[in-house]
Parts: sequence; structure tokens; C-alpha cells
Amino acid sequence: MFETVIAAPAAGVNASPSLLGFDVAYCELRAAVGALVVSVVPADAGVLVELRGHIDQLTALVCEAEVRFDQFELWRDRGAGSLRGWYGEECGLSSREANRQARRVQRVESWPEVGEAWADGRLVGEQVDVIVAAVPARFVSEFAQQAAHIVKILSPLSVENTRAAMRQWVRRAENEDGHGAFRERPSGLFLDATFDGVQLSGHVSCAEAAVLQAAIHDFDVPDIIDENGDVIGETRTVGQRTVDALVAACQFAITHREGASESGRFLPHVSLVIDLAELQAAALRGAGISNSAEVVAVSAAKGWSAVETAWFTDALHRHGEGVTIEGLLLDSAAVTALSCDSVVQRIVSIGSQVIDMGRTVRSATTAQRRAIIARDRHCRAPGCRTKPKHCEVHHLDHWVNGGATNVGRMVLLCGTHHRKFHQPGWKMQLHCDATFTVNAPSGWSKSTLPERSETVHFELSKA
Repeated sequence: MFETVIAAPAAGVNASPSLLGFDVAYCELRAAVGALVVSVVPADAGVLVELRGHIDQLTALVCEAEVRFDQFELWRDRGAGSLRGWYGEECGLSSREANRQARRVQRVESWPEVGEAWADGRLVGEQVDVIVAAVPARFVSEFAQQAAHIVKILSPLSVENTRAAMRQWVRRAENEDGHGAFRERPSGLFLDATFDGVQLSGHVSCAEAAVLQAAIHDFDVPDIIDENGDVIGETRTVGQRTVDALVAACQFAITHREGASESGRFLPHVSLVIDLAELQAAALRGAGISNSAEVVAVSAAKGWSAVETAWFTDALHRHGEGVTIEGLLLDSAAVTALSCDSVVQRIVSIGSQVIDMGRTVRSATTAQRRAIIARDRHCRAPGCRTKPKHCEVHHLDHWVNGGATNVGRMVLLCGTHHRKFHQPGWKMQLHCDATFTVNAPSGWSKSTLPERSETVHFELSKA
């Protein structure tokens, strides 16, 4: 470990941290922090800015010490296998934050000029983090050779301008033709199937990112809010809202690529390869039917034959899964959602034999959609006002369960809420007066009526 030398102050001389060493300085720091806790930090802009500056400088000093801590592998004395492991075990950091901190320490170790500039205030911590994040591993050595010069350039810049400058440096480093020209990093997007879904990864250019961000902003649907301003149900994370908005934007693009009107849409074609029993099981799960007694009750209400009732009873033991023609495995919620308001090319089979179900899978006609728009005006999910051109027609009774494509059994839902309400446990009713009731799996219930435009008559009297 490190040896701390504490010199005795001369008589009549006030002790200072620089003379007495780290131990005394650290005790004074702890006392100062304790005093701030008791006195409370004032909500003053100048004080807060100055305190943030001190915290940043202290973080730089801690990072410099952690560089030496890592160089001598002192984390081994604590039973850790790496600096990352020590951050997690001793400091309580998450795996992601431990990786980020360890990477910063290792890069500052390779770029001492950056650490020095941070410690003396020429750079702030956020600039250091931008530099660390921007430089790929293969360019660490090249950056080290230019670090002193780059620090001089970055010192007077803001964090955003530092990010732009580092982006420019990386582009030059990547350019095979020399530093005099620029070459965009090629964009690429990958969809990799995982155990429970698909992993989306890749890289896009700044121009492409601007388009994506604009689309995500335009198609973002807020969480459902009640009259008191509280979120009904679960609050979605930023990531969940981003996915919902991106999927909605893609659906809108596919739907309108042929120039369809607001009321009559060209719907995306999805090729599903699914066994009949699996399709029936998906529909049962979507309707919340889980036992044979419920199947018998629905059978009596729908007028199913004994054979149809037996098919659906057998389907209770299936998972309701299907697969697209491209080979993507779909769960029951995806199967019911895709076949609700889409023109689905069915490849339905019993075993290895392809069959025809005898009933057309179809979406609402143009006239029906216009009628539903006139009634609903926007997405009928409580608190959502997404416009009709961004909405889909939801069938309350799935066609495979004998549901008919009738206006009285369909409502407008935006893509986000359409997918959400197809998840198991959600119940919906559309009443004769067009009241739409949503019952969530967690137990809450919310009913809404379509907005009406009333004509106001003014009676003018002559003076």
C-alpha cells in the first residue's frame, strides 16, 4: 500500500492539508461533508455550480488513485479477480457501471495527459467520458500518441463540441486514404433471434439517426393517464416507449407506401405458418379462455358444432405459437395481434396437411373503417388521442373464435395499445352506446365514451 507521511506543524503555524498529508486532509473532508449535511446546501445557482466543480475535481483525483490501484492490481488483496469485479463487490456498482468505470480508468492509464487535464480543471469529467466512449479499442495507441495535442484542442470546448470533435477524429482515424479525407462508418442493422425475442443492434449515421429520432418523437404514445394525472397500470421505460414508437412508425410506412387514404389503408402482408390447433389456442389465450367449461359456454353462445367445440377444447393444451415464412417464431400474443387487423396469408395445417379454414381472414372494409373513425375519432385506449391514420382496427372477437367483422365489435387502437391489449389478461367490452371498457390484468378498469361535437345555437336579440 501507500505510505502516508504526516509532518508535525511548527509552533504557531496552522496545519494545512498539503503539509499534514492525506490522512488529515481526508479527515477534514469528512468533517466538511458532515457540516454540509447539518447545515443543508443552499439552493443557490452559484453555490451549486461551484460544488459540482469540486465534486468533478475530486472524481478526477479518485480516478488517478484508481489508476495506480489497478496498475499494482491491489484489488487482488480484496479477493477480486479484476478491477471490474472489485467495483461490483466492494463498491456496489452494477455490472454495466462497473464496466464503464473500469474502462475509464484503463483509458486514463493509457492517456496520462487526459487524466492530468481532468485533475487540473482543463477538462471536465463529462469530456473525459466522451473521449473514452468515442475512441475504439483499436485506436487507443494512436490516440495516446496525439493525446497532448488533442487535449489542447478540447480544453476550451463544451461537452457537445467535444463530442463532435471526437467524432471527427475517429472518422479521420478510420479513413484508409489518410487524414485529409472523411469516410462515413457504414451503417448496419441486425435482428438476431434470442430465446425470448429478437435482439436489435447496429450502427447508423448521424443523418439517419436524426430521421429515426424524428420518427420516434412523432409516433411516441404517452402512458395512459387518469383524471388525477396518475399513470394507469405500469409505467413504460424509455426503451419500451422507443420500441413502441419505432414499430408504429414502421407500420405506418408499410401501410401507406401505396398512398392509401386515411380511412382506407393498404395493410402489411404477413405470412404465418401455423397449425390450426395452435391458431385456435392463440385465439383462446387472447380471449382469456383457459378451461373446457369456458370453451363450452362460448361454444353455446357462438353456435359451434360438436367438432368445432372438440377442436377448441384440444387447443387448450397448445401454446398458440406460429412462425413467419422467414422463420421467426411467434408467441400467442403476436399471432393474435398480427391476424387481427391485417391481411394474413394463411398457411394453416393439421399435421403436415395444408387445409383451408373455409372463412376469409380479413380486415375492416373501407366503409367500415370510415364509420369506426366517425364514431371513435382517435385511439380508444383511455387517455390516448393518437389520430386515426396511425391507428388499427381491433376486433374484440377474434375471427378464429367465430368473430364477425362488424362495426359494433371493432374499435380504433393505436399500434402501441393494440399490441398491449392483445397480451394475456386484458379484457375489453364495447357497449351499445359505444362506451369502451378496458379491464387490466392488475385489476383496474376504465371506461370511455367517444367525444361528440355538439352544435351550439346562439339566439340573437334585437336591441
